[in-house]
Amino acid sequence: MFSQRPIQSLVPEVWTTATEELAGFAAGLRFEHLPAELVTQTKQSILDTIGVALAGAGLGEDCGPIADYAAAAGHSGESSIWSSGVRVPAAQAALVNAAHARALDYDDIILFPQIHVAACVVPAALAVAQSRSSMLKGSDIVAAVAVGCEVQSRLAAAIAPFFGEGLPVMLSSQVFGYFSAAAACGNLLKLEPKQMQSAFGLALMHAAGTQEMVVHAPDSVGKCLYAGLSNQGGVQSAMMSSHGVVARGEPLTGEAGLFNAYYHGEYDGAALTSDLGSQFRSTDRCIKAMPGTLVSHAFAEAALSLMQEHKLAARHIERVHLHVGPWGKVMCEPAEMRRHPPSASAAMNSIPFIVAKAIVNGRISLGDFQDQGRSQPAALAMASRIDHVVDRALAAPRGLEPGVVDFMLTDGRTLRQRVDAPQGHPARPISTEGVVAKFRTNAGYAKRPRSDAAVERLVDRVMSLDRIDDVGALFDVFEQHENKNKGVS
Repeated sequence: MFSQRPIQSLVPEVWTTATEELAGFAAGLRFEHLPAELVTQTKQSILDTIGVALAGAGLGEDCGPIADYAAAAGHSGESSIWSSGVRVPAAQAALVNAAHARALDYDDIILFPQIHVAACVVPAALAVAQSRSSMLKGSDIVAAVAVGCEVQSRLAAAIAPFFGEGLPVMLSSQVFGYFSAAAACGNLLKLEPKQMQSAFGLALMHAAGTQEMVVHAPDSVGKCLYAGLSNQGGVQSAMMSSHGVVARGEPLTGEAGLFNAYYHGEYDGAALTSDLGSQFRSTDRCIKAMPGTLVSHAFAEAALSLMQEHKLAARHIERVHLHVGPWGKVMCEPAEMRRHPPSASAAMNSIPFIVAKAIVNGRISLGDFQDQGRSQPAALAMASRIDHVVDRALAAPRGLEPGVVDFMLTDGRTLRQRVDAPQGHPARPISTEGVVAKFRTNAGYAKRPRSDAAVERLVDRVMSLDRIDDVGALFDVFEQHENKNKGVS
């Protein structure tokens, strides 16, 4: 975690409840309070979120109807849908852009509990910032996104000691996202602490989300939509509070607050509020280096390492054994479905399929999860030769499970590789150059690809956002894209 000396102005003694402390922090944090390392990571997360959203709009399953709904329901507004440049009200833009950002499961994530961060903050913050662009500087956006990401991370840290193995019932990324988006938007709107408390109270009244429509439902767009809903609700909560709607109480730790209602009253209060403004838990997260569920990355890296080190081709491999912990087990069963995933979202959540793709193609790309990629005969044949064994010793109750891969070769040899921390893990973070390279690749998958020059303008404007006084320069890139599509010079 990045840290600096405590910011005394953010922690006055008059605050007595968790909501008051977190609201005061969210209302009071400004750019000058941020450590340089946090500024860099925040800009990386903004660029990464825009990039995965552009790719999600182009490749994501059933994303089109969400954008169609927003355009029809929103009529006109001041905030852009990034993929098209169409303007709608801020809450609608946040809905669509966040859904696009989650569509491919390629956005950043906390390792434990596995909770998505920037996709639950950046779309809301940028939508509100665009609607208020004449009153803001780029550094205001950086600070607001840092606030939202910290709130999301603090809420995650509060439930971490009580987070069990396997898949939970509650979808905490969505539930917490209402609060983190409200915090970021409230910071941009310069809400006073009491107004921020109301924004949190309104966020609680929005907050919902279970795994049913995301993981268990056979036909649902929940995997992308949930982040859209929390971003939309966060925008609405902050804007309602800015207009005087009052909902002050104790929405986090109250008798019927967030933790009692959804988490059996089990939470770590110190993790929620201690060292606010001096310790930034949000920096301890992963910007993904490859697509697909994070738990698959160590296995894919292990397979790629074996292929490269021993100069193997797929024809040399007779069988593959995956050694998985409890979380990995979820992404390997039911075995036949995981080997032959029926949808992009199922493929993204399949360790055997992703490992097969790595072996056959020497890499993992977003195209692997689309219809043509999922039907690749060589990859499906390899996937049919992959099985798994559950090893309780690989459980990682407080982090990411390692990936252990055995190759049984046609010449009788057995090779093993273990990867504990895949690239993107906080122990092996992606550099700014790596984030920019990922963005460029993702922008190429956009439904309406931008020119190389437009892509580079967007990279430059995001990575220099803290030095831009006119934030309209950031959003101009989306507008120029719309004009180009309309034939306007």
